[in-house]
Amino acid sequence: MSTIKKKIGNYSFVDTAKGQFALHMDWSSSMSQFFNFRTPHWDDSPVSVAGVRVVPWGQDNNLPNGIRNLLERNNLGPGILDRKIGLLYGQGPALYRLKLENNERTQERVEDEEIQEWLESWDYRRYVRSCLVEYTHMNGVFNKYVMGRGRRIGRPWVSRLECLHSAECRLVWPENDSRHLEDVTQYLLGDFDSYRSQTFHLFPAFDKWEPTKHPAAVKYHSLRSFGRNMYALSCFFGSVPWLENANDLPEIIRHLNENMIAAAYMVHTPQQYWEDKQAMLKSMHEEWTDDQLAKEMEKLKDQLVNTIADVMAGRENAGKFFTCVDFIDPNGKEQSWKVEPIEMNIDKYIEAQAKISRIADSSTTSGFGLSPALANIIIDGKSDSGSQMLYALKIFYGADTQIAEDIVLEAINDAIRINFPQKKGILLGFYRKAINKEDNVSASNRTTNNI
Repeated sequence: MSTIKKKIGNYSFVDTAKGQFALHMDWSSSMSQFFNFRTPHWDDSPVSVAGVRVVPWGQDNNLPNGIRNLLERNNLGPGILDRKIGLLYGQGPALYRLKLENNERTQERVEDEEIQEWLESWDYRRYVRSCLVEYTHMNGVFNKYVMGRGRRIGRPWVSRLECLHSAECRLVWPENDSRHLEDVTQYLLGDFDSYRSQTFHLFPAFDKWEPTKHPAAVKYHSLRSFGRNMYALSCFFGSVPWLENANDLPEIIRHLNENMIAAAYMVHTPQQYWEDKQAMLKSMHEEWTDDQLAKEMEKLKDQLVNTIADVMAGRENAGKFFTCVDFIDPNGKEQSWKVEPIEMNIDKYIEAQAKISRIADSSTTSGFGLSPALANIIIDGKSDSGSQMLYALKIFYGADTQIAEDIVLEAINDAIRINFPQKKGILLGFYRKAINKEDNVSASNRTTNNI
């Protein structure tokens, strides 16, 4: 009779009379349902939360937490996204003006004490880092605008900005049922894990052209996803099935290692040997019951197993051997001890694991939008050369940073325009140091001479 011993992801491990087998069933887990093209669009209809109609985010209105749980089990994703955040952040945010020189757009760094004082009054660097985390994971950022005292006398003034957690924010369904992000007039904030009603609060949508309208407001800044009208999708959304498989693989291997035959030898003991031992014990202890006799026989077998194991196992016992005496039983049959090696095919087993792992890792990392040369991924013990890293970095800076910077810093640059209208043209951007080949750097300034 077959019994299911364990389930890991879509794999079921079944014990049978012939051994244990792994069966892969074609059912979808909660995350795969988000990717399944056969499921209806989950943002087509509103769902009710605390009496408010909201735009659902994922099949169960909990996609951000699903992404979180998925990445926390993955060995590559968090590190790659952290590296991507570091590359986008560069040397940090800095004020600048745009200039046009020789038909090239350049950033001229500026210093402005008034703007800088306002920025530092609410820990803007921490805010920017939080926005980068949200954007790299979910392709969007929820920002809360808190207005200052100047609002009471009609003067626009953003006191501070707060980067909200995506898991705690939902778009309220537009009153005109348009299903367009620009028609969203409210946001619902709260605990969408426990759905405790006391945690939910409604906030109006922020309007940068009428900033004094509300003391606090929320706005969603995102990179539009094709075919989606509301929420943005993560850049690695299409890699979710591979992420699931990559996450399940270590647990599957561990389960197989714990349940596979790990013996290197099969030791055959002659039946007559144990019959003689049992007869001897009976003659020595005639008062023993059958249970006492059975327990003593088991103890003798354990002692023999330990003795053989001590001789055959371990580096210290290399070259040692044990001896035994062959004999003829009363029926005339030869009784002898045998030690047979078991063919384990360990090399094939490990090679198969390595191939599966490489395929899963490759498919997983391709979805994060960062070159393996920059992601610090080492395949077969080989890393990319310095020139490959340099060219990958130049392509990344040239093509993959500006959109992210526009979205992540949109709220803070709107606040600078609102608070300091007389200082038109000053923006906050990320300062990134130009990276040159070592051949183009003077010997005294090369990296190897400055460590």
